[in-house]
Amino acid sequence: MDIVIPKPVNEVLNVFYENNYEAYIVGGAVRNMVMQEKPKNYNIVTNASIEEVQKILSKQYQTFLCGENKKNLGIVNAKFPMEISKYRTKENTLESHLMTNDFSMNALAYSDEDGLIDYSGGILDIRDKIIRVNDDNEEIFIDDPLRILRAIRLAGEYGMKIDPKTQEYMFEHRDLLRDVAPERIRDELCKIMVTTHCAFYLKKYFEIFLIVLPELSLMEGFHQNNPHHIYNVLDHTFVTIKNIEPDLELRLAMLFHDIAKPFTYSTDENGIGTFENHGIRGAEITRDIMNRLKFNKKLIQKVTKLVEYHDYEIPEKDPQVKDFLNKFGIDNIENLFKIKRANFYGKNPAYVSEMSKIEEDYTRIKSAMRKSSFIKKNEMRITGKDLVDLGIKEEQVGETLNRMYQLVLEKKLKNNRDNLVSHVINNELISEEEQVLKMVA
Repeated sequence: MDIVIPKPVNEVLNVFYENNYEAYIVGGAVRNMVMQEKPKNYNIVTNASIEEVQKILSKQYQTFLCGENKKNLGIVNAKFPMEISKYRTKENTLESHLMTNDFSMNALAYSDEDGLIDYSGGILDIRDKIIRVNDDNEEIFIDDPLRILRAIRLAGEYGMKIDPKTQEYMFEHRDLLRDVAPERIRDELCKIMVTTHCAFYLKKYFEIFLIVLPELSLMEGFHQNNPHHIYNVLDHTFVTIKNIEPDLELRLAMLFHDIAKPFTYSTDENGIGTFENHGIRGAEITRDIMNRLKFNKKLIQKVTKLVEYHDYEIPEKDPQVKDFLNKFGIDNIENLFKIKRANFYGKNPAYVSEMSKIEEDYTRIKSAMRKSSFIKKNEMRITGKDLVDLGIKEEQVGETLNRMYQLVLEKKLKNNRDNLVSHVINNELISEEEQVLKMVA
């Protein structure tokens, strides 16, 4: 098996050898090289202390402390990012270090001097497309429960199966995920959501995902009692995810779009299930979930708006269409209709007229947007930097631009620089007391 280490990485390894220290590339980088994929970064382990590592590298390289508790050393290299750490066990050996790695496929090491080192059968597991807990050690999941989600993510990314014993450990210790930092949960969840077959993994490991997304529980087995639907709410959701591209914003919107149906369910006089305002209620639940997992505000705003409007009946007359565009905005219209189409594919295919209606609505919306009265937000004659220069606080820039954009769409504010600057000075920079006095007057 030919493995070629990039020259800059090999040069770093050689510095260790010249100073009589061990050094190996380990983990995901070796795994990717075995898979004939380019590593995103290079983790190097050594028997030298970080203080010794700093000493031997600082003369030739720009370094910085990184990793948990700043115990690792990074080397500044945009093309080949490197992070160096000391063996993490008291034995201070490569073998004992590798046995603490999560999965056999990640318990690999390589150097040109010693070649490919595999104590756990990771190369065979990569060949057989199996994810197996390293050394059959369930403590791996107890030490860091996030590895439960990481196993699912790796399976999705590389089209691999998780071996039965590893799955058993994952389900057994799933409750430990409750104690993992929300940011770490979010990062793994995001990676899972953009894998090609994420709906399959969400369904297969649903009991695990319920630990981090308990709001999904009521969707399972919830029958809609409506002729337009042939699936229960959860299965409908999985079908819609299958039918939308692997984009994080779209996949999250599909995951949450019907999350409020169990809360808004009622029946009409014919016993047909209805879900009044489930989009609005769903947006509220989605916002709570995404805030809990510490998603950034911009993504929260986009996803919740898609959830709120996913089932919105697009009006037929131009004035009402304009009002809808003023409320929803025009920057994310394409994604809204991707959501609507995917939602259709999760319904009863007998109602083909629904797709025709979606395409007619799309044509009408696009026609309205081509009219001169509609502009995109990035066509505003004022920027966020301009607002900061005028005195708007940085954390208020987004909201201020949104307010002004709506005023421009409603033709209450002209989109020229002088008018926009004047509006900021006279309306956005006044104090709260002045705003109250202005409203009273």
